[in-house]
Amino acid sequence: MSTLTFSQSPKIVLGSDNQHFVSAVSTALLKAGFHVETATNYSHLEELWQQLRHDVVLFEVSHPGSVELATESALRIKRQDAQQFIAYLADESLQMSGLTGDAILSRDTNILPQALRKALYERL
Repeated sequence: MSTLTFSQSPKIVLGSDNQHFVSAVSTALLKAGFHVETATNYSHLEELWQQLRHDVVLFEVSHPGSVELATESALRIKRQDAQQFIAYLADESLQMSGLTGDAILSRDTNILPQALRKALYERL
């Protein structure tokens, strides 16, 4: 069992391959009480994480061509901090495509906040 603890409102860094969708995700998480910092892409996500070491690193993956980029970025972060919580937002069609992390969550913004809370709770 992990000894990690998360604050009531974990700090999240969110990166995406789809800037239009990332806005909706960010808004849903903010409304649910999370603190969200949005990156312009996966490389920018890594830069922001280096600066602040967020509680949660969240990769939104909307198409198959982004799976490799997202997982490479996630692995670079995990190499620096194996305890870092990394999750992906992906449609069912991409959930079995090689994404590696602590959680793979639905891109449905209606259920995302609760699904993320559940994944974080299970990590404790």
